[in-house]
Amino acid sequence: MSMPERYHPECPPDAHKVIRPPLNEVHAQLCVRVPDCEEENGMDNVTDILSLMSKEPIIICSDKMRQLILDKADYAEIKPVFVRIIDDNKASLSYANGAVGESLEFFDCADKPEKFKDYLDLLEKKCLISLDMLSMFILRSISTVYPWDKLLANQFLGQYIDACKTVTEDDLKLLKDVRYGRFDALKVEETSKTAYKFLRLERKLFLSYPTEDD
Repeated sequence: MSMPERYHPECPPDAHKVIRPPLNEVHAQLCVRVPDCEEENGMDNVTDILSLMSKEPIIICSDKMRQLILDKADYAEIKPVFVRIIDDNKASLSYANGAVGESLEFFDCADKPEKFKDYLDLLEKKCLISLDMLSMFILRSISTVYPWDKLLANQFLGQYIDACKTVTEDDLKLLKDVRYGRFDALKVEETSKTAYKFLRLERKLFLSYPTEDD
């Protein structure tokens, strides 16, 4: 796995919290679509990546992948929650104890960057939004910025959509190789300007806007 390490200052708890209340509220829950092909990257690596998304990641996957993730959950120190798809527009959450949550509106946006033009509006809905693994850190960070600064969140969203427009299939492979430590992130710019544009945004947001887990 190759993701930058966040700097954790030794400050009192909540020292960097914003005192004013958020201007916007996020009611949506972000879930990550994990395809079966991720197994080839090693499940230790996959669950490590999921742990950086959240200590309680919400996951959409096959029954096979669900079991593989559960087998490594203790190793990665995560408590995964899984999505149960009801139909194209509805889904619910399935918990480790067997409980099933209420039916929620479901927006399947994974691997469909064009659908994220309305992402900020969707964040205000009580719903589930699917993200692909490649984009999840960017979109999670945007959801973290949104409550405090809608204009900045919208700016980052525009940068994400623009970056996605130029990413090629070769770029996607390169970015995945970087994600799993098979290619040096420092050499991406000289290899592909378009992949670097995406990677630079991801690293900037990942380091600048940690979540409550961090």
